[in-house]
Amino acid sequence: MPFFTYPLAWIAAIALPALAAIYFLRHRYRKQSVSSLLLWQMHRESREGGRRVEKPQFPLVFFLELLVLALLVLAATGPRWQVPSTTRPLIVVLDDSQSMLAGPEDSSPRALAMAHLDEVTQERRFRSFQLIIAGPTPGLLSDRLGKPELMMEKLEDWSCRAPEANLEAAIRMARALGHNNADILVLTDAPPDREIPAGRLRWNAFGKPRLNFGFINAARSPHADGDRAMLEIANLSAQPGTNTVKVFAGTNLIHEAPLNLGTNAARKLTIPLPAGTPALRAELAQDALLGDNRIDLLPPLRRTVRVQLSITNSALSSLLTDTLSATGMRAATNQPPELVIHQSDNVPAGKEAWSLRLMPVPEKPERYTGPFVIDMAHPLTRGLSLPGIVWGAHPGATNTPGFLPVITAGNIPLLTHRTLKDGREQLNLTFAPEHSTMHDTPQWPALIWNLLQWRTRAQNGLTAANHRLGLDVPYRPAGTNTILTLPTDTQGELASFGDEIRLPITGPGVHWVESGPATNRLKESFAVNFLAGAESSLVHAETGEWGRWGTDSEIRFEYATIMPYLVFLGLMLMAGHLYAIHKQGGRI
Repeated sequence: MPFFTYPLAWIAAIALPALAAIYFLRHRYRKQSVSSLLLWQMHRESREGGRRVEKPQFPLVFFLELLVLALLVLAATGPRWQVPSTTRPLIVVLDDSQSMLAGPEDSSPRALAMAHLDEVTQERRFRSFQLIIAGPTPGLLSDRLGKPELMMEKLEDWSCRAPEANLEAAIRMARALGHNNADILVLTDAPPDREIPAGRLRWNAFGKPRLNFGFINAARSPHADGDRAMLEIANLSAQPGTNTVKVFAGTNLIHEAPLNLGTNAARKLTIPLPAGTPALRAELAQDALLGDNRIDLLPPLRRTVRVQLSITNSALSSLLTDTLSATGMRAATNQPPELVIHQSDNVPAGKEAWSLRLMPVPEKPERYTGPFVIDMAHPLTRGLSLPGIVWGAHPGATNTPGFLPVITAGNIPLLTHRTLKDGREQLNLTFAPEHSTMHDTPQWPALIWNLLQWRTRAQNGLTAANHRLGLDVPYRPAGTNTILTLPTDTQGELASFGDEIRLPITGPGVHWVESGPATNRLKESFAVNFLAGAESSLVHAETGEWGRWGTDSEIRFEYATIMPYLVFLGLMLMAGHLYAIHKQGGRI
């Protein structure tokens, strides 16, 4: 709502310099010789308007006339002021994604948004102020504040480091906090996805399409003779561009390549790494957005499982030995065992020992060809498919009490599972290799690999060395307290409740985490990388304003005109003007 309803009325302000010109421009009568002034009642020379420039003289009536004209001009513009009783809370939704930092620091969307917010608080009064950060999940940046200065101080904590901004969820949160009675201001760098509905919502964007290259995918996987790094780089701009990628292993430059990509084009790089290669650092040349120009890739975790085999069937024992070796996840030692594969009715001893029991089958088992029912949500069945295979099993097998089916042939249980009270897992497998083709297909090593992978995830420590910003970083502490060291060398202590926690990661870089007793301290490093192609894209960045705070009728009631007061004051000054002329005997 403008403070002046009729801005064209300012044209009438030309009357002010016109009045001043009258007092600047004067003329004088021709010189006349007289014998005496004795009989003259007034011998003072009268000064009137004319074309001759003389020394300016400003009598009192000039200022009165100037004020009257100024008040009339101001009244004609229809000035209004905000009624204090109609002020509302202001809730500001701040886009916390990395694209808000695109461009030079002083003209980035974040800097422009902060300057706009300062202007809004100076032009309009609000009852209170509150800030909501819109990252992957919305959160409060400040409680309700009473002064705009306090709100502007809180904006220093607006870091813009998130891989995405869930603005819709943040707006819903703002409406809930304001009870649908607050003015909501969204500060971002792109237009809304759909039309802003009528209501007390304003959407301000301060983005600008810029040239930007960025990493959109990165991985480092283990191989038999070393590692393999995969990098994917895209030109996330509305125009073609060039850049350069450099890859360092420690301090050594191991790869450098120029990039010349069209709009939204991408290039994949696959780099073989010999065994023992240290942490990788990949960099792009500086462009509009710095957050997606660097990647850190640590050597992948090669976790192993201590497996103890207690199988009397030599053919089955040989099959399991070969399969376990092929996974590359079996430890060189089996003590103390973490997984026991056996045929006994007893549960293996050991507080860390999971068990896989091979159930007895008759000499002539039944050969099942399906249909097989698979619990695809179970960790053992990840990527598993059983079409066209033959599975030999006990025809009269029934489900053991307390066990849940994982794979069945009709109503015949083939693989079942239960969790013991101490957290250990127990599995029953009915399988006759002499009457099956399962072990001749990739499904058999996949099943055993899933089992070992599931067991490694239950070990203390990290599950992976490289993570994507915005996703959970699971960690199983070795004690009750965990210390997390950020890339800035800032340390924080985390309480460890339960078997697994989620590390609070807010930015990219190499982190350290440690837990456990001092004599057997578990300390590991992991890298977090910003990999968000949608957020790195600046194609749809735009500057504009959408929505408004209320309808015309609502705004009309929030502002009151002060025109009557200005007219009344002008009339009083006109009366004073007449009185001043009267006191001077009609002379100006």
